[in-house]
Amino acid sequence: MRTFHLEILTPEKPYFTGECVSVVLPASDGMIGVLAGHSPLVAAVSDGRVVYTAEDGTVGVCAVTRGMFRVSSDRVRVLCESAIAPEDIDVEKERLALQEAEMEMRKKLSYEEYVASQLAFAKAINRLKVKQYSAMHTNL
Repeated sequence: MRTFHLEILTPEKPYFTGECVSVVLPASDGMIGVLAGHSPLVAAVSDGRVVYTAEDGTVGVCAVTRGMFRVSSDRVRVLCESAIAPEDIDVEKERLALQEAEMEMRKKLSYEEYVASQLAFAKAINRLKVKQYSAMHTNL
């Protein structure tokens, strides 16, 4: 089976680097699946779930926040603001963040404060969804 080199990078540290057979990425217009030999592509990463299958068949999943990715025939590089594994997601913390963001959005805020609240809301929702996805697919 053909593989490609996958890198999921954040400003703090690399999240994952290794050989993979597939990756599914959240893009602004939907999910994009990539296999080795994919046509070159550069696109925006949306908040969402990245699911990748390593060369040994291990499936990994993480929650990512916005950024970009670049695909070439033998490499996929994902640059994102954050990437977090399901086991590192604290459900109670994310539920509290969700509630706080929801309350903030109901206040009369400046445009910048409202957008910041929306981003916090979306981030918490995304992490909770990834945690749920991982629980449903117990081999992840």
